Amino acid sequence: MKTGPARWEIALAAVAFAVFGLVALSLAHSGSWAYLWIAPRGDATFYVPADSPAAAATRVDSAALLRWHAGWSSYVTGLTEGPPLDAGPATFTVDEYRHMADVRYVFRGAEVAAVVALVTLAALALRARSRGVLPLLARSSALASAALVTLVAAFAAFAFEPLFLAFHEVLFPQGNFLFGPRSNLIALYPDEYWYGVTLRVALTFIAVALAVALAAHLRVKRLGMLAT
Repeated sequence: MKTGPARWEIALAAVAFAVFGLVALSLAHSGSWAYLWIAPRGDATFYVPADSPAAAATRVDSAALLRWHAGWSSYVTGLTEGPPLDAGPATFTVDEYRHMADVRYVFRGAEVAAVVALVTLAALALRARSRGVLPLLARSSALASAALVTLVAAFAAFAFEPLFLAFHEVLFPQGNFLFGPRSNLIALYPDEYWYGVTLRVALTFIAVALAVALAAHLRVKRLGMLAT
C-alpha cells in the first residue's frame, strides 16, 4: 500500500512553489502593461532638477511616466546594465539611484532563489513520482502555499503600510528607502501602485495554486489514491 508524501516534503514543496510562483509573477507584473493597468491614471508632478532645493514643479504625462518605468523595470530585473538617465537636469536624486541599485540587487537575488526553488520542486516531483504519489504531493503543497499567501494577502489588504515598511526594513536595513513628499521616485511609484501590484500578484498566485490543487485532486480521485 502506498503512503502519501512526508510532511517535510509537503512543506518544502509548498515553500518552493510559493517562492518560484511569487517571483515569477512579480517579474511578470514589472512590465509596462502592468504599470498601465495598475498605476494611477493621468499626469504626475515631478520636481526638476531633483537634487536642487529650488526645483520647479513639472507636470509629467503618462507616456513619460511609462518610459521612466520601462527604464527602471529593465534595470532592476537585470535586462539592462545601467539605470535610466537624463540628457538634461537630473530627474532623480543620487539617493534614489542608490536605492534602485539596491532594489536591483534584491531582484537578482530573488531570481536566483526562484531558480533554486524550481530545481527543488523538480527534485521533489521526481521523488514523489517514483513512489507514485506525485498527485498527492501536488495537491497538498499547492493548498498549503495558497493558504500561506492568502494569510499574508489578507494582512496586506488591511495593514499594507506597516507590512510594506517592515518588508523594506528587512531588505534595505541601510534605510535609504525613505524619501520626502517631493520625491520623483515616489511620484512615479505611489503607494497605490504598490498596493495594486501586491494584491494582484497574490491573488493571481492563489488562483494558480488552487487550480493546481484542483487538477491534482481530480487526478487523485481518478486514480483512487489514498491520502495517507
